[in-house]
Amino acid sequence: MRKLLHAGLLVLAAVAAAGATFLPLSELRIRLAPDQPQTEFVTTGWRTHFGDTVDPHGPMFGIPVVVAALVLVAGIFLRKFAFAGAAALAGTTGMVFVYLVNAINFHKTGNITIDPALEAGFGAGIWVLLAAVVVAFGAVVVHPDD
Repeated sequence: MRKLLHAGLLVLAAVAAAGATFLPLSELRIRLAPDQPQTEFVTTGWRTHFGDTVDPHGPMFGIPVVVAALVLVAGIFLRKFAFAGAAALAGTTGMVFVYLVNAINFHKTGNITIDPALEAGFGAGIWVLLAAVVVAFGAVVVHPDD
């Protein structure tokens, strides 16, 4: 039973982490001129969208997250991989989180005079990614000792 729970949690964490890369990690709504509507600036693990424009030089945060997710899946068979995958996912999530905190604060500080109604914050993707880290470490804890 523990083996099945362990495998299920690892797969759940891996799928959640990989899926989170397609969700918005951060969202910014800004008006570039007083008479203009607010434009959305959304960053995912693979792309950055500014309104309808896609930045060809996206952040590619998804690559290390997907690699960590694959290592988590390998952890079904070897406990060392479960530990390594959970640690890699935690480290990558921490890196993305710190980057987003800095980017959000930079936009709020630098653009608040341009648009006092500016909205900047985290998207659903970062919260799913953080939940995946918790589930991954839960899987490590319940790993059967064979």
